[in-house]
Amino acid sequence: MASSIMSVGLQGMKGHKVRIEANVRVDKEQCVIIGLPDASIKESKERVLSCLHALDLDIELKKITIHLSPADVKKSGTGFDCAMLLAVMQEVLKKPLSIDESTCVLAALSLNGELMQFHGMIPAIQQAIVLGFKRIILPPIDVSFLHKVADVELIPLSTIDAVISYLQGQPSFLLDQPLQLLVEEHASSTTWSSFTDISSIRGHKEAKRALEISAAGGHHVLLSGPPGCGKSMLADAFHTILPDLTHEDMLELYGIYHLAREARGFSCRPPYRNPHHSASSISLIGGGTFPKPGEISLAHNGVLFLDELGEFSRKTLDMLRQPLERGEVTISRVKQTVTYPSTIILIAATNPCPCGYFGSHERYCTCTPKQVTSYQLKASGPLLDRLDFVLTLKNVGLHHDDSIETSAVIRERTTRARRMQRIRYGNGKLNSTVPFQQLYETCALSSKQSNFIDKICFEQKWSNRTQAKLIRIARTIADLEGQEVITDSALQEAIAWKRLPPLSQQSTTTMGGH
Repeated sequence: MASSIMSVGLQGMKGHKVRIEANVRVDKEQCVIIGLPDASIKESKERVLSCLHALDLDIELKKITIHLSPADVKKSGTGFDCAMLLAVMQEVLKKPLSIDESTCVLAALSLNGELMQFHGMIPAIQQAIVLGFKRIILPPIDVSFLHKVADVELIPLSTIDAVISYLQGQPSFLLDQPLQLLVEEHASSTTWSSFTDISSIRGHKEAKRALEISAAGGHHVLLSGPPGCGKSMLADAFHTILPDLTHEDMLELYGIYHLAREARGFSCRPPYRNPHHSASSISLIGGGTFPKPGEISLAHNGVLFLDELGEFSRKTLDMLRQPLERGEVTISRVKQTVTYPSTIILIAATNPCPCGYFGSHERYCTCTPKQVTSYQLKASGPLLDRLDFVLTLKNVGLHHDDSIETSAVIRERTTRARRMQRIRYGNGKLNSTVPFQQLYETCALSSKQSNFIDKICFEQKWSNRTQAKLIRIARTIADLEGQEVITDSALQEAIAWKRLPPLSQQSTTTMGGH
């Protein structure tokens, strides 16, 4: 009977068990790998044969067949190298190694038998834990960043000799081996020094309030206004009022960046992505022959800032509709279908027209009505309906006097509000992403408040989605106030935000306090 070793394969961020079997028989000397391997796995046979020779194992006049099961699922990457070698050794050695199906092997190999890191290793480790493996054999990496994982034994080993000794019950090879630092703090692309403190922005009191609500509940914001009014500065400062990520969120995000081959350290700060308006739909959503994460997934649990929204193609913007609603993006190709997480806060900024001064009291607009309409229609109605705040800004003088709060003060409030949401929902969801049924059951709306919402929505001809967003925003406002139930004042403020005129009319409307 063929021996088998367990490993993990990835389809996007989702993992599945891979059973690796080997059969060695007397025949023409050959090594064959079957089970839909990609080119990198087919090349593994040379690494496996080289390691077998280095171990002085007799494989002359032997045909080696290695099977990766399930056979109908595409396998990719070099992370199966060590598992394939162990499967062959189980057939060749007189005394088989002690390894059961609760042990997972995740490591690539060098030609002389050293265990090596491989692309996608961090997501593979995470999925191995999710799939219930009790022991995971790894290359010699520092696994301290996984210190909160319970009931799983992570075993970093440097060579195949050390693996054999460990499986034979000789753990002395584990001692005093150098560990490679896999996660580097300084590799993070989002540092405090690169962002603007919100206290340095004059005026825009209502916009700052909307951004605080957005940071607390994960709501989406569109900022419209003439050039230089502060749209990009507000979006830049938004990152500084976001709460820190939890340990589980940091692990998930690091895995996404690892799959995308993007540099990011094991940072507690949320990601901030700012793609150029010439970005293609594939770079924004993700894709390719073997789909990789796009900007929307790289911004998971963080901010996706789309500056100059009117310059993006309408097709690209409409692709955001489903990910914004579901918090994940599914990419289908002929060879593979993968799903990546994409729970983001979308901050978009746009001018009201190509010249930027439609509706301005300071300069004349040089655009024709057709140009203005065409520019504003780049963002379709269904996309705008998914945005919680649509704000119009105007220029503010340098001596505009406002009460100034630092980002640290606001971040304390948003952190406290999110802590209340984690306790209430218990699944890491925010007010903006929790299923509406669960939100409605926990928001404790009174019958008077429900009737009031029904009346307002009927009068304003608001959609069902808008009605749900009213409750979501009101719930976030109440969380910022530290209230367990939605107060009347929170509901009134949420309705006031939704009563702002549509984008096509806001160019001639100003909000007080800017």
